[in-house]
Amino acid sequence: MKEIEKILQEESNRCLKCKNSPCKNGCPINTPIPEIITLFQNKEYEKAGEILFENNPMSLICSLVCSFESQCMGSCIRGIKGKSVDFPKIENFLMKKYLEENEEKTVENKNKNKNKNKNKKIAVIGSGSAGLAGAFNLANNGYDVTVYDNNEKIGGMFRYGIPEFRLAKTNIDLLEKKINDSYKFVNNTSFNIEKISELKNTYDAVLISTGTWTPKELKIEGMELEHVSYAIDYLKNNINFGKNKKVVVIGAGNVAMDAARTAKRQGNDVVIAYRRDIESSPATKVEIEDSLGDGVKFLTFVSPVKIVPEGIILERTYYDDNNKLQNIKNSQFLYSCNNVIIAVSQTSEFSLELLEKNSISNENGYFYAGDLVSGPETVVKASLSGKNNAKLIDNYLTKKGESYV
Repeated sequence: MKEIEKILQEESNRCLKCKNSPCKNGCPINTPIPEIITLFQNKEYEKAGEILFENNPMSLICSLVCSFESQCMGSCIRGIKGKSVDFPKIENFLMKKYLEENEEKTVENKNKNKNKNKNKKIAVIGSGSAGLAGAFNLANNGYDVTVYDNNEKIGGMFRYGIPEFRLAKTNIDLLEKKINDSYKFVNNTSFNIEKISELKNTYDAVLISTGTWTPKELKIEGMELEHVSYAIDYLKNNINFGKNKKVVVIGAGNVAMDAARTAKRQGNDVVIAYRRDIESSPATKVEIEDSLGDGVKFLTFVSPVKIVPEGIILERTYYDDNNKLQNIKNSQFLYSCNNVIIAVSQTSEFSLELLEKNSISNENGYFYAGDLVSGPETVVKASLSGKNNAKLIDNYLTKKGESYV
């Protein structure tokens, strides 16, 4: 621990404490990075941890899986001519220390109307980043919060969709110990439109943060074959194909990288097939580099045409003079493989249009947060969405009876 502290103290001394705080502005949830670094340098670890946690209860998770390169570190002035200050490592150190040493402390209701608010009940559907951040902030304001989830444990996508080698479950368990007394948790519970509508018979407000668990279909022949899996199902259910198999992953986002790296670590020959070049991949640079480091191969400028028992038929692509992607005629070929994983994004089981059509809307005390609204996004953006919706719900409940905007 002392050695880690020394290394991180040296890293923190590289911070220029810029007046306009580009790192803070680059963080979606506006983590006060210069302030945290100053507290860290002064070894005021508990105070720094408390500020981080109050601002973003998902801070520990974010320190491990955030898109640093496009947010805090990507905004660091040091990064213009050299290496950015590695704030995520400092954040991770502070949050682990804070949660380990304060795990028995439950949420303290700081809102001046906490005695009034405790008689108001709020349901949160989904215990991913948005749901937990919303639940934490609502409980912090004194509300009686119940969190529902169709899984066994809290965490949503960051527990069941991110592999252990990227996000160890011990980190999620540590977070759970800190916040588990701030709300009631009801697991293994699914919802349909009718059941959601009935919640207002019991609760004063409802936060819907069900995430995006439904894989988008790839509309080609052969999707029904046994050797075809969706990436989100593959990751969530810990599917193991065995060793020495040839695996093709279709798609090149972060979920595709996670699936490919998982299959590779199971002892297989893995190729990511993508219709564009690697530089156009929606995955982060870090995820791409880590995938390459694990031995995952990339087959670019190919588009899936048909899945067959022997593997997958691909067609070559190219950029035309207008930089539009085009298929090359008569360029189809069979890529032999044992398994195909489809990773072309996910969607929600509920559309906003369907919810609103059934009067599940803000005016009636229902609020939407996280990936349900934005589509698949980062943990920190989902956490911010949950935090913002907690404010909206508080505003709705305290001004109930007035026109709500």
